[in-house]
Amino acid sequence: MRRAGSGALAIAAALPVLLTAPLARAAATPSATPSATAKGTKRAAPPARPQPPAVPQPVALLPRPAAGCPPQLGERRLTRQPWAQSALDITGAWGASRGRGVTVAVVDSGVDYSPQLAGRVSEIDLTGQGPRDCVGHGTAVASLIAASDARGRGVPFYGVAPDAQILSVKVNTGETGSTGLLAQGIRDAVADGAQVINVSVQTAANSAALRAAVTFALRHNAVVVAAAGNDNPGGGVGPYYPASYPGVLSVGAVDQTGALTSYTDKKTRVSVTAPGANIASAWPGGYNPASQGTSFAAAFVSGVAALVRAAYPRLSAAQVVARIEATADGQTGAHTGAGMINPVQAVTAVLPAAAAQPAGQPVAVPQPPVSSPVTRTMALSIAGGAAALAALVIAVAAVVTRGRRRHWRPAGRR
Repeated sequence: MRRAGSGALAIAAALPVLLTAPLARAAATPSATPSATAKGTKRAAPPARPQPPAVPQPVALLPRPAAGCPPQLGERRLTRQPWAQSALDITGAWGASRGRGVTVAVVDSGVDYSPQLAGRVSEIDLTGQGPRDCVGHGTAVASLIAASDARGRGVPFYGVAPDAQILSVKVNTGETGSTGLLAQGIRDAVADGAQVINVSVQTAANSAALRAAVTFALRHNAVVVAAAGNDNPGGGVGPYYPASYPGVLSVGAVDQTGALTSYTDKKTRVSVTAPGANIASAWPGGYNPASQGTSFAAAFVSGVAALVRAAYPRLSAAQVVARIEATADGQTGAHTGAGMINPVQAVTAVLPAAAAQPAGQPVAVPQPPVSSPVTRTMALSIAGGAAALAALVIAVAAVVTRGRRRHWRPAGRR
């Protein structure tokens, strides 16, 4: 697999896909050793049955920048408001939801320390290389999803859902990784309670393990958001996975004009679009002012999914996806799906029942009530009685009116 976004140098084209074997995670089976006694040699005990690997438990991210990585190329600070946050009117949605109580898994290269994520990140490392993010990609994605609002401290950057929790599931340590490890990361994210799973990596391999992991996540009510993938002018094109799997919220990238970027893959199904050109984000050691790729578009959509899940906790994952699609701004051309996401509408719009349902949901058709003979007889009796009473009222009214014309008076009033 490869990342679906740029690295520190904001390169849109990713490296060629490299598929490697996943790391072994099965528990070791102890070997049996025969023991001698005075009466002879005992038969070896049968080997212990292998136990399934335990789901790794997330631990809190270290409250300081990771050490041991090559020097990062990010800037220490940002000086102007990023265009994407303004275009999406993210702060306009915060009156209805800020993502509180929702955990978003970032299945990626890890998440490094950022003061705007401090205290809200836990991590699982499936690579055995430690929690540091030497690539910077996972840190950027996590910050777009959930960085806190630091404008009061002079930092003009914030994420979509600043109260959401981030679960970092580290599955790769460089530009390429293993589809097997990616599949395991998705499963572990589900097991550890993630309600939204962001996958900003891509692979052209339609792996059975990856497909099964996505199916597992969807069946366990997790919203799976995936980058549609970047075409490499000198390399491969899609369709890419897991974005192409049914049920996945697949995201294409648009630029400042709202047009689909040239590198968004055209063979991968696109559900919605989001900003993915010249994207400012947090970065190990500071900030990256201009990243490119569908990776970062997917992060914005995962943030919106967190807002919706917090605002409407009873919605299923499929209904969350349907709501995000129904409130998008509309298709702007081929391969743009339902159009650019609209965070404010996603958390405030009152939708018709049909629009709030995911595609393919059964629709109940009202049926006339079935009446029994007894019920029918009672209904006719009541109807007849009502008609007779109405006739009596009309007759009395006529008599009283005629009496008044003749100056009748009630008894006792002389």
